Amino acid sequence: MPNRYHPRAVLVVLAGLSFLIPASLQIVSAQTPLNKPKPGDLPQGILVLDGSPVHDVGELRVHASNWGALGSGPGTGFPFSNAPSAEWPAGSRVEYLWLGGLWVGALVDGIPKVSTAAYQTEFRPSADVRDVVYYSAFGTPGGNRLPSSAADDDEDGLIDEDKLDGYDDDADGQIDEDYAAISDQMLSRVFSDYDPSAIIIYPDHSPLNLLVHEESYQFDDPDYDDFVGFKFRIFSASPYPLQDVYIGVFADGDVGHRDIPNAYEDDATAFQQDILVDHGDHGVQAYDFAYWYDVDGDGGEAPAYCGIVMFDYPVATYANFSGAAAFEDGGDPTNDFERYELMASHTVERNGTVPRDYRTLVVIGPIDVLPSAVWIEVNFALVVTPRDDFTNVQHAATAYHGQWFDLDNDPATGIDGKEHQEHWYLPTDNPLPVAFTSFEARALSSNSVSIAWQTVADERIVGYEVFRVAGANPQPVRLTAGLIDSDQHQYVDKAVTPGERYAYFVVAHGTSGNQFTSQIQAVTVPFATLTLRQNAPNPFNQTTSIGLSLAERGDVHLAVYDVSGRRVATVVNGVRDAGEHNFEWNGTDDAGNRVGAGVYFYRLQAGKQTLTKKLVLMR
Repeated sequence: MPNRYHPRAVLVVLAGLSFLIPASLQIVSAQTPLNKPKPGDLPQGILVLDGSPVHDVGELRVHASNWGALGSGPGTGFPFSNAPSAEWPAGSRVEYLWLGGLWVGALVDGIPKVSTAAYQTEFRPSADVRDVVYYSAFGTPGGNRLPSSAADDDEDGLIDEDKLDGYDDDADGQIDEDYAAISDQMLSRVFSDYDPSAIIIYPDHSPLNLLVHEESYQFDDPDYDDFVGFKFRIFSASPYPLQDVYIGVFADGDVGHRDIPNAYEDDATAFQQDILVDHGDHGVQAYDFAYWYDVDGDGGEAPAYCGIVMFDYPVATYANFSGAAAFEDGGDPTNDFERYELMASHTVERNGTVPRDYRTLVVIGPIDVLPSAVWIEVNFALVVTPRDDFTNVQHAATAYHGQWFDLDNDPATGIDGKEHQEHWYLPTDNPLPVAFTSFEARALSSNSVSIAWQTVADERIVGYEVFRVAGANPQPVRLTAGLIDSDQHQYVDKAVTPGERYAYFVVAHGTSGNQFTSQIQAVTVPFATLTLRQNAPNPFNQTTSIGLSLAERGDVHLAVYDVSGRRVATVVNGVRDAGEHNFEWNGTDDAGNRVGAGVYFYRLQAGKQTLTKKLVLMR
């Protein structure tokens, strides 16, 4: 079965999007709570109200303000309401979100308290002129990130300690000189739930004393431009520990063209579990997706799902409700007791399929205790994906999973020496001018050696050359006829002799004309042994290939078994010559029937030896 989640630390948790409505502005809408203050009555702080903070380098265009808001409240008359709320595709004026927000709930001395960004706007920037939105992108000066050797931009021995926020966070006299600039478009801002303006606006509000640093990321790659990724670092400034903490996403996911009145009245919402993503050496992981959509698609104008994909942790609560009813009858919660009750309910409700105006709430937790002065890191994505096709959810998860790098130069740590994970790298990203992050020479059999490598690069790689040093002759011999393709990261040397020792290295050629050389690694070619290799692809849904190496000619039996040990299919049964062999299995049993999805085992018997490996079939 796939790995369900990969927690990175005890206090690293998953939460949702951060939205709010500026509480000092009157909203004229049937969806508006009735207790909003009137404009001009209350302080606004340094709210960026001009609609400028928008992720717009991809197909999903999202307004993301400096008070934790996502969405622009189309039709409300806000100064920013004409900004794209969650427009997809870009330029279509079809929106998939009205407003939504981060909810954080906890018990303080047994009393539930919940700070929200929508509809009550208890998360707000301060009145400090620095608390605005900051823009960056990968490659920005001061924004070098790992695995770059320049990630310590100010050379003070620390990395990314001065986050992009306009403050001298590390008290070194410089501002924003050492942070990680991520993706093709990055927005950064800071807000809290204890600003005096929030306390004035909501006199009944008891803050949890949370300081939030938010970053959001978008890519312009055509395979990765239908989502916006988010990272919240939530800091507990509370003088007391918070108990039973829940973190959630509230979203009023209205779908429809801006020019269609009341387009939100025929929406639906759903919760899809176990969307599988293959992370290569790090296994197959499953993700949950809470989404909403227009039931009839508005004549083809709104053909997609929009929702939130959760990373790292399972969902505790999924709820959908409507403001047209009382809380007890499935309507909006209106106070902290009701909000916390809903967040802590640990229920996954039925999908909301009756067309109406829905809100969606997704919650993780509880965190038993959140001590004072502790950061929680939160990652998620807002995704639009075609109906019944969760490919863009998988792409968002792939981007979040990022890349793994070898920073300690120890091949025994991590997987193939890669022990450090950097989130929000695309698989195609090349973060260094040209550097080899891994290099391996490995004997596949008694007559072949595999040379495999991975690189990161800022400039395009034209191609590679593979070299070998053999015996007492120190002169390298080029094995490749000219340059091999830049997309190729493996070469198999078949001109080897059992028992001999060889050393290999690879040279990368950049567009600048410069050459970059890998590490040198030696390998001794073994004498022939029986070998059974991992099937590929794995998981698979049509056909997979199983490779093996025979030390001598003889009877070979290769069969597939289910988890109960029952033989499902015989792949090969007969005499085969010594050497390399590949066999195909198409997911059918001996009678030709397609078998169900799941985990299976394949077993090789050759002479007195037996080898077994696991494979995963997906349907």
